Amino acid sequence: MSVQVVAPIDILEAALDHLGQVVQFSPAVRGPSHVVVTVTGVEQSSAPAAFGRYLVGALAGAVGIDAQLSEQLLARGVDRREEMRRTVLSLIGKSNDFPTEEDELFRDMRRNAWMGEGVGHALLMLSARHKTTCVDGQICALAEVHQTPTRQGLDSVGMYVQADVLGVAIGENKTTCSYASKNLGEAIKLFVEVERGVHGPDLRAKLSAFRYVLPSHLQDQVKDALWTDNASYLPMIVYQDEYDFLRERPTLAKLGQPLERRRVIVVRLSGFHAFFDAVADAMRAAVEEVVV
Repeated sequence: MSVQVVAPIDILEAALDHLGQVVQFSPAVRGPSHVVVTVTGVEQSSAPAAFGRYLVGALAGAVGIDAQLSEQLLARGVDRREEMRRTVLSLIGKSNDFPTEEDELFRDMRRNAWMGEGVGHALLMLSARHKTTCVDGQICALAEVHQTPTRQGLDSVGMYVQADVLGVAIGENKTTCSYASKNLGEAIKLFVEVERGVHGPDLRAKLSAFRYVLPSHLQDQVKDALWTDNASYLPMIVYQDEYDFLRERPTLAKLGQPLERRRVIVVRLSGFHAFFDAVADAMRAAVEEVVV
């Protein structure tokens, strides 16, 4: 009996399809300084395995800046598979055992932080497939997943469209078991820097790249003023211990973008470490599935 071989791009499409079925985005709830969008379902069924496959696919070149999956640049062959295995193990470790304080620091500050950022990237990819409350529109371009967990600068930059009007989605991801308030405060500092022009060169470079994957009738909207005139700020917090995200954040309230475009995206996990262990296991296994 022949064994059916599933193409890597089909595995990645199935992973995103599964996430699209189980992940839910709440309506945006208005607070005094921002709105809150709650994401649920990320721990359901085989969602951690789907996240793991997606992240390996993103590292292997399957996710384009047009926010679409493509096999054109997808890594192939034995040499690329070994390269990808080394990359994955450097990001998440060879196992889920962290016996020393140094190992735990790697888990919390590097492994989980990087995977939390990857979860946020996947949520924006879902927002390219159908409209969600992450942004007021639909994602149509998305910068790549960071290749290293300690890279400085913007965690995510995307572009979205609503009624043929473009906006820029600027995200900052924080992953924490117990310190949601502190981590949200740290994320907000990034948007203060954006308004001070600290990240202008990075934003202009990404918008310039996005321009060429947009439909021709939208390209003329991509100008330097776009990220100041029509941006959404998206602090994304993956956490476990309860925190009231509707509480007023005065620094967030002072930012220049309208309240509806200050969107705090929250993903609460009932089993914080178990979730990331499951995603890590899935990533290690997915190298063999995705790079063939």
